[in-house]
Amino acid sequence: MHFPALRYALVGAGGISSVHLRAIATQPGVTLVGIADPAAPELWRVPAEFAAAPRFHDEQELLRETKPDLVSICTPNVFHHQLTLLALRHGASVMCEKPMATTVAQAEEMEAVRAAAGKLGGINFSYRNVGSFRFARDLVAAGELGRLTRVNVVYLQSFLGARMTLHSWRNDLAIAGFGALGDLGVHMIDAVRFITDLDYRRVVGVAQTQIREKPDATGRLQPVTTDTNAAFLAELSGGVIGTFETTQIAPGYGNYFRVELSGEHGTLAVHSDQPDEIWLRAGATMTAYATWKTDLPLQKVPTDFLARGAPPTPGAIVSALRGESVSYPTFADGVHAQRVLGAIAASMTNGAWQTLPSL
Repeated sequence: MHFPALRYALVGAGGISSVHLRAIATQPGVTLVGIADPAAPELWRVPAEFAAAPRFHDEQELLRETKPDLVSICTPNVFHHQLTLLALRHGASVMCEKPMATTVAQAEEMEAVRAAAGKLGGINFSYRNVGSFRFARDLVAAGELGRLTRVNVVYLQSFLGARMTLHSWRNDLAIAGFGALGDLGVHMIDAVRFITDLDYRRVVGVAQTQIREKPDATGRLQPVTTDTNAAFLAELSGGVIGTFETTQIAPGYGNYFRVELSGEHGTLAVHSDQPDEIWLRAGATMTAYATWKTDLPLQKVPTDFLARGAPPTPGAIVSALRGESVSYPTFADGVHAQRVLGAIAASMTNGAWQTLPSL
């Protein structure tokens, strides 16, 4: 089978670069033409199988010399905006890490420039790949829960609270733009919209920084200026109430991301640690009777469903560039999530609910 040639480059050689490289550079017809990062080579975290790729310390030189068709932006958040615009102006489509930007205005400009350039833009909302999340989406769309009545989401980690974890750019508000709210909360925002197809109408939130400093690699204490804990309420389409909590300092939690939904005829829950299973009780007859014994059976997602999954993000954009009809999180999805983040941040300033524009 013939696959049209596609020139691919990556900017930002940190830990997340391996996800993009393995999802995109390994596809038939894709040539990795270069990787750029201003950091010292010993700090790059590029997998060994891509070590032979041409290396650059300047992204403009990379784009000018290699002329890629597609660029992944895997840098700290503060650079997403300027590097995306640069790649688009060099004629490339872009797959950007989340969150899309650090402000709503930046995200909106990224989408406007992309549209004007006639290029594709994707955001790596990776939980759209999870089998149980996709199956939950199908159950909701089929009406098997009936009219939705509630949403509860938690995303809990422990790494930042661990004494041995060193200070990093993610703890610096000027570079990260957000803490737990932007790093984890943006996944919660997108996952609920993906599973339920509900939009956010208004939000109000609160955030805290409960760890004030961490040592850097030299042992010197550096301030933590990002939030370590955040929670928010949301009113979704149809008046559905959503409750959300996230933290990076809850001992015992690794990468605990759980979404629970209830409707008139059922409740379901999905969990990132169990991607092929779903907690589900649904059906008009089953839910016609009250129960005082909680019972949400854990069930396997059908293997045939799992086998029919779409090409996962971030790699799905390659299929889209080749003209295939494939679903993937776009810049428009990134803008939507950024507006919700921005509204939550605004509510923390004035202590009032923030209404989002209808989309």
